[in-house]
Amino acid sequence: MATTTDGVSTSTALTENGTAYTASVSNDKLSNEDFLKLMLQELKLQDPTSPMDSNQMLQTQMQMSTMETNLQMTNAMESLKTSIANMSLTNAMGFMGKKVDAVVDVPIKDDEGNPLEDENGNTITEKVRASFHIGTVSIADGVTNLESYELMGFKDNAVDIETGKEIDYDPQTGQIKNSDGTLSEYYIKLDASGMFAVDNEGKIIITDAAGKIKNPTYTKDVNGLEVTESKYGYAGTDEIYSPNVTNLKYEEIVKIY
Repeated sequence: MATTTDGVSTSTALTENGTAYTASVSNDKLSNEDFLKLMLQELKLQDPTSPMDSNQMLQTQMQMSTMETNLQMTNAMESLKTSIANMSLTNAMGFMGKKVDAVVDVPIKDDEGNPLEDENGNTITEKVRASFHIGTVSIADGVTNLESYELMGFKDNAVDIETGKEIDYDPQTGQIKNSDGTLSEYYIKLDASGMFAVDNEGKIIITDAAGKIKNPTYTKDVNGLEVTESKYGYAGTDEIYSPNVTNLKYEEIVKIY
């Protein structure tokens, strides 16, 4: 006869003398302590004319003890693994928003911009140091990835001092655009790197289409006096980042800003 109590399925049988005994127990939650209690109870109720094999029961108990120990160790290892992953993620979060330099593998390209491949079809790369801005972090298969954006360059900004509004200009030619998007007659002089060229006073240089220096001005009232000021001025520099994500690893980082 089989009965179930608290999730424990027990099957009983009768001896030749009519004494009931437990024939089998099936339960994933049966602990080592439960088994010892069961073994002692079985010994008390055993048939004196057909004693149970206590050595076999002890061996079974030892096997259960070993299995329980292994299970506890496995659970402990899983807990440790989770703790380490949480610690890694917490530490990685400290990199969010940081600017770093890292040495990464970059594909070597031909004159047409196509990646070069070796005889096996693998992309040929070289180690290059580059700057990145770290956006978010993630952990996949135990590996921490710093999701970053590569710094591609810089762009100087200019402002219309009279209106206080930032002005737009062609980054290739430096030609200033009017507020309605049309092109003006003025150009911001750019150096070889595309950044603003400045005069001896550190002010941006404005020219016409022929490259002749101009100085567009405006007047303002200062304590009842009309004062003439330069119309355009420098308004800081922006960093330009790639829209594509690069997954960095700790060991690739060589400098943190």
